[in-house]
Formats: sequence, C-alpha cells, structure tokens
Amino acid sequence: MQDCPVMDTIRAIGGKWKPRILWHLRNGAATFGELHRIVGISEKVLQENLRALQRDGLLSRTPYKEGSVEFVKYDYTDYGRTLIPVLNAVGMWGLLHKTRSA
Repeated sequence: MQDCPVMDTIRAIGGKWKPRILWHLRNGAATFGELHRIVGISEKVLQENLRALQRDGLLSRTPYKEGSVEFVKYDYTDYGRTLIPVLNAVGMWGLLHKTRSA
C-alpha cells in the first residue's frame, strides 16, 4: 500500500501524541509548558513529538524573550495549517461516532 494517500497522512500525524498536539494547536500557538500541561505527557516524549512534527514541516518553533524570561512557542507552519480542516473532519467524525466505540 505504498501509494495510499491515507497512509501518507497517518505517517505524518499518526501515533498516540501527535494528533493531540496538533488538535490543541489548531486554536493558536502554545508554549512548551502549555502543551505539556494540556497534552499530559512527559517532557521527553513531548519534545520528541514536537521535533518530529517540526522535521516534517508541520510545526514551527519560535523563541521569545519577555524581560529576562526566555521561552518558545510552537505553531503550525503554512503547510501544517492545511491539516486543520482534516483534523476538524476527523474530530467531527469522532464526536458523531463516539458511542459506537464505547
């Protein structure tokens, strides 16, 4: 199934944590700390997933400095934003069929 576009999509956004990260970021940029609290995974696993999403061109990492505090924000790239309608559709499907999986 090398020519299956669905598998290409799943390779890019699949796994246990990438969909959760991407789902949260569709509402706007977030810091590492915000993502850590919301997604609820270890810092190491979060960092690995964020790096993979950056490597695939879906997320950007932008450093900021406010006074003496330095932090980074993660957000979709223009390319990554093309996933938002896909995530919304998958999310809607999940809501409509949630009772079937219970």
